[in-house]
Amino acid sequence: MAKSSRRSGRGKTPTSSGASTPSSASSGPIPPFTKVPEVLKSFVEPLSPDEVYLVHIDTTAEELKRQTFTVPLILNLVVAAVIGLRVYMGISTYPALVGTLIGLQSSMTVDTAATPWTEAVQIILRRTGTICIDYFLVTLLWSWPVNFVRGPVRWRRAIGFREREVIVRRSNRSWSKELERNRWIREDEARRDKIVAAVTPERIGKTGYLLVDEDWNLDYEAMIRAHAQVDRTRRGDGVQMDEFRTAVLVNTDADGWLIWRVGDENTPSGQKRSVQRDQILAFKEKLAEMGKEDLFLRWVELIQWESSQPGGFTAERQRSAMLQAKQMFEDENVDFSQFWDDMGGMEGLD
Repeated sequence: MAKSSRRSGRGKTPTSSGASTPSSASSGPIPPFTKVPEVLKSFVEPLSPDEVYLVHIDTTAEELKRQTFTVPLILNLVVAAVIGLRVYMGISTYPALVGTLIGLQSSMTVDTAATPWTEAVQIILRRTGTICIDYFLVTLLWSWPVNFVRGPVRWRRAIGFREREVIVRRSNRSWSKELERNRWIREDEARRDKIVAAVTPERIGKTGYLLVDEDWNLDYEAMIRAHAQVDRTRRGDGVQMDEFRTAVLVNTDADGWLIWRVGDENTPSGQKRSVQRDQILAFKEKLAEMGKEDLFLRWVELIQWESSQPGGFTAERQRSAMLQAKQMFEDENVDFSQFWDDMGGMEGLD
């Protein structure tokens, strides 16, 4: 998994701008990404196209899920109680203080002529300190219980605690805003490694609520929507839970929403696809080193066109694609036979 995500970062020829070239825009998704299946279209459409999303199924014990929810629940109740107490106390304090500031007589009014300066200073410091503390409570702590109710509480009220739960993580804007659309999948090795690290079996072995960090947040709205679609399978029109197995979701201008089924990498078919992907990436790197990256893009377009015809990529279409590819190579002054010998042959690219 990590190997395939890094291979494409070597030996690449940079383009002149951050946008995709016309050829690359029509060449289709670069492995391991594929277009999102039709069954998930209704799930991904409301997602932000500017963010990266990670999905997986949380199979940790229900008791652990309850415990990880209870601790922040208690903390937020304490914060809400403190804020509520200050609001109650401020009901009588701030109206009188505001009245004093605008020149009205109130319980907070101080006769400056008859008050010693030391006492006046203490009053000023005490009131300033109170205002600062309340400002801190309102600006920093008030968002905690509010966001907790909007997120985790709403999420748990909607789905409860289940043996298997769909977890959806959304990239934080602090780093995802730096991603160059349509290029980072191919070229930004550091970003790909960050994403790969977030979906390793060791990482997603934790319960979902513990996966929030500086790079990823839980998307509660998406998780509620996912479970609503899973629940509809009882009526025969929903989405199977397995469709939310470990995957990465991204949006591109050329191909729309793409998915990388990370969880499929360890299956026999997934391992075969991984070998094929490595061969294709090696193919791309070799041509890039020769200054023939456009030739790779045209070859991908050719293979995709032939394989998308009715009946599939038959032996006849494979022969046709081979002859057309040979002509393309010769037009670019590349020895077709020698090139494939250098690449180790064509096995596995069917």
